[in-house]
Amino acid sequence: MKSIQHTDDFLIEEIQRMNDVLGRPPVSYSEYKYKQTAINRFGSWENALQLAGLKMYAAADEGLEIRARYIREAKEINRVLGRTPRAEDFDDYRKVKYYFKTLGALYEAAGMKKKNNAWVIDKTL
Repeated sequence: MKSIQHTDDFLIEEIQRMNDVLGRPPVSYSEYKYKQTAINRFGSWENALQLAGLKMYAAADEGLEIRARYIREAKEINRVLGRTPRAEDFDDYRKVKYYFKTLGALYEAAGMKKKNNAWVIDKTL
């Protein structure tokens, strides 16, 4: 079976299209089936995103409403379930990572503090 060669422009346009569909850059092979081709062609996934005019993570001032929603969700999960939120508690953990880079950064934004190797919410918030 012969492999299909995709142009650089096609690969970049597909990254941009998936960004439009997802509301963030694609990160997994299930979201962008040409990811390995793009990595091979452009040297890294980050390079491919840059060529598409995108970044691995949101700028600090990007998506403030989305960030606020995830902060509220983290607090509500903590209140209702009595524990720190887990990746699977969110509808799209990849979006959480795009905006916060790590769960720890989300926890900090939600007012949680790390005590004895565990995250706890400040009850005054």
